[in-house]
Amino acid sequence: MIDYATEIERALDGPPGRLAFRVLCGLLERAGSPGHLVELCERRLAAWPDEVREAPWSWLAALHAGHVRAGWRLARSIALASGHPGTVDPPFPDPRAQPELRGISTLDLGSFAADELAAVVDAWPHWANLRSLRIGFLTPMDADLIGTFAAVPDLARLESLNLIELREDLFHFAKPPFRPPAGRPLRLRHAGLRAPDLVHLLRAELVPDLRSAEVIVGSAEEARDLAACPQLARLDRLALGFRCGHNRVSPGGKHFFGNVVEEDDAACEDFFARADLSGLTALTLQGTGLSLEREGLGSRGLAAVLGSGVLPRLTELALVRLPLGDDPLTRVVGALGRDRVEKLTLTDVVATDVTAAAFTGTFPRLRALDLSRNYLTEDGARHLAAAVRFPALADLDLSGGDVGSPYYLRPAVQPIGDDGVRAWAGSGNAANLTRLKLTATGLGPEGLLALLRPGNLAELDVSGNPVGWPADAAIPPTVRRLGLDDCGLDDDAVRALTAAGPSPGLTAVSLAYNTIGSAGAKALAAWSALPRLHELNLHDNVIGDDGLAELAAPLLVELDLEQDCWNAAQRRLGSPLPPEVTDPASFPNLDAMFLGVVDEYHGARYSSGFPPQVREELAAASTTRPELVAFLTHLNLDETDIEPRPDHDFRHDAAARHAECVTEAREFARRRREGEHG
Repeated sequence: MIDYATEIERALDGPPGRLAFRVLCGLLERAGSPGHLVELCERRLAAWPDEVREAPWSWLAALHAGHVRAGWRLARSIALASGHPGTVDPPFPDPRAQPELRGISTLDLGSFAADELAAVVDAWPHWANLRSLRIGFLTPMDADLIGTFAAVPDLARLESLNLIELREDLFHFAKPPFRPPAGRPLRLRHAGLRAPDLVHLLRAELVPDLRSAEVIVGSAEEARDLAACPQLARLDRLALGFRCGHNRVSPGGKHFFGNVVEEDDAACEDFFARADLSGLTALTLQGTGLSLEREGLGSRGLAAVLGSGVLPRLTELALVRLPLGDDPLTRVVGALGRDRVEKLTLTDVVATDVTAAAFTGTFPRLRALDLSRNYLTEDGARHLAAAVRFPALADLDLSGGDVGSPYYLRPAVQPIGDDGVRAWAGSGNAANLTRLKLTATGLGPEGLLALLRPGNLAELDVSGNPVGWPADAAIPPTVRRLGLDDCGLDDDAVRALTAAGPSPGLTAVSLAYNTIGSAGAKALAAWSALPRLHELNLHDNVIGDDGLAELAAPLLVELDLEQDCWNAAQRRLGSPLPPEVTDPASFPNLDAMFLGVVDEYHGARYSSGFPPQVREELAAASTTRPELVAFLTHLNLDETDIEPRPDHDFRHDAAARHAECVTEAREFARRRREGEHG
């Protein structure tokens, strides 16, 4: 028997997050939503960011199917897409017909979402609590819509507005102008816009409260116009994407320094030579991506930033996906105000151990350090762990890159290996770490064992390393989230994982893209941690019916048992999942289910986990659980009589492929350190 009040207090006492919010709402619904618990949640959730109080896609799909989740009254944002292949987005919600939506304050419409923005504009008076709106990848065809939106009478209630995403380029599409009428000031504290639009707002004094901006600059003239605005001195935060030229050269998946765009360098020089950024505390410069490489401003543009004198004043700096290399990066590290900087992100900027060596002395206030998607080796990792002091460091990311589908992608490895990991595991700088991300780093069993020492870690992600799980290795008691995607875990490894003692803090484990079969699933079913787990990701494993039938987790909010069509052990398309999977008694707290066979490369779906007739009967039955109805009624199925039955998938040679990627990354890092700049 679950003590709902205790579990709700536990969720409220933990760190705010989307998963924690969904768990909380599920518990509240199962408890019958009594007034005193609802009041407690409303009061305590007021301190959580609105964006994590998110109603997932499954809630929206269930609402469209006629099922209302009790958590809607607490939700402040919506996930409009599932992120899973072959699912259909429900009709865009309308607060005029769906009062559950009227408390929403934050809308992220996604990319190329003109129809959704038009729906928001049409129902604008009924989104009465809306304060933050984001949309990306608008095109000139949206000009009339943006003109209508700019003229909305009550636009002034927005506090945050993004009409761009900083990762966009201007290679394919220009952007429609955003020109609110003069004389009607906005309350925006944050704006994400093209440079001419922001210039218009600043010069017309339409955004007197603006303190944060994301800006795409399309030419040197735009850079000069923006720099000439004295209101920039009021900004605390500024993120810039210079998109003044293009050089789409790519060697096709090989390691490559990237493309320096001279026009971006020139515009960056013009801007930082003229702009008054005296109030700035946080700066981001972001380029665009090709394959394994990056494109944008280079060392000349960064020299202009250094020359402006802004770096020593910053508490946050982010340089993202830019072809920079060690020479300018070492100067950046040297120019930082070490007693001021709290967050430093140097991601995908072709840094090697030379950049790591530029860190010296003490950074007393640095809380977050992200050096992911670069080319550090064990030497660079050791230097940072042993020769530099980071007494406040809580968040460290040395990953090679995020782990995607291993069927179609080669991992971007940062080859720090076991030696680099062991150096950090034994470092005094790790004393206060609560989050550590080491995906695709060449990690092996010895490095993983070193990491699993008692400490303060709450989140550990070692995905993308075919490391297995060492015998007798125990999860530290403080760890709440553990990422083990594509780690070469078979049934024996899962037995070792689940037999290694209690894990009292654990709430989320991700085990996607492994080789877990029925024996491993049975070990998970008997695991003492399972009853407390909110998330157990088993996407694309090889579990049979007997293993699936034994799984049961009372607090789990999402069940993902999808398999890719290239999984050699995929479920036959006409074979239904065992009834235990969909029985509410097995997973009583679920609000989302994703089942069946998908094609992740093409974004297609071949099955729902049930034969067509069974699927239709389940979707129509009044006794079917709402989250399953939501899934089954929002699918775009490409059912076929031809079943791909591959005799080979990535699992057979995953360790060898990973070793090749580590070798290639090490070789590229060596060439960079030795001065080869091709």
